[in-house]
Amino acid sequence: MKMKKLIEKGWEIKEIADHASLQQEYDNWCCEIKKYLKQEGFSEEIQQEMQIKMWYVTNEFSKEETRKSIMRAIKAVIECLEENDRAQDRKKVTDREIVLLEQILNNFYLYYRSMFQNPLHKKAALSMNDLKKIRIENEYDLQRMLYALLVPVFPMIRQEVESNNGYGGMRADLYLQEQDVIIETKCTRGSMNEKKLTEELGADGFHYQANIIFFFVYDKNNIIKNPDAFKAAFAREQEKNGKTIKVILLQPMEL
Repeated sequence: MKMKKLIEKGWEIKEIADHASLQQEYDNWCCEIKKYLKQEGFSEEIQQEMQIKMWYVTNEFSKEETRKSIMRAIKAVIECLEENDRAQDRKKVTDREIVLLEQILNNFYLYYRSMFQNPLHKKAALSMNDLKKIRIENEYDLQRMLYALLVPVFPMIRQEVESNNGYGGMRADLYLQEQDVIIETKCTRGSMNEKKLTEELGADGFHYQANIIFFFVYDKNNIIKNPDAFKAAFAREQEKNGKTIKVILLQPMEL
């Protein structure tokens, strides 16, 4: 809301006729904008760009030329504010979508249990024997179930997408381009131990380029002995690592 008020104030300043008042109000407005950007933690790049947009030429021989320069500066600053306001709005929407996505992933076991394990209505045409045939045997099964669960909410989600990282052979299992999120599915198998799984996830976390990476692990063979420590080992924060990594871990007792 503060950004929008600053934009409105800029339009009001453009209407000031008196030269001295215009210059004074503009300078005060610029100070207010700089203070706001700093308090809200905007990047140095954005703050410097705004500083450049604010600059105007004072012509001591012509108030009219000075006014024209201020007007050009006001226009440039308003456009910059509006662009950043739109970016903030997009970020708010994306943040809400990420929260929703994480909630769905964390509660996948509720979907699985409700769909394939809970008792059927006596009038249902399906049978428990039919449902029991649908099982997660490998990560391709897991990927398909996740995709089917997520596509109604995120219609633009894609499967098996080449990762743009300059490293050959890397494919993201599921990719949400608008949110810049990769979901990598893993399903443990009889020939896999915890060390092998750790190595695979470590390599994927290093090579994948996205703002947020979810490792969705179904520990079918119960090879992970300390789930909390396992998840904490891969968790990364955006501010320190340039990307956020989160681990969603499911084990058979949850399904």
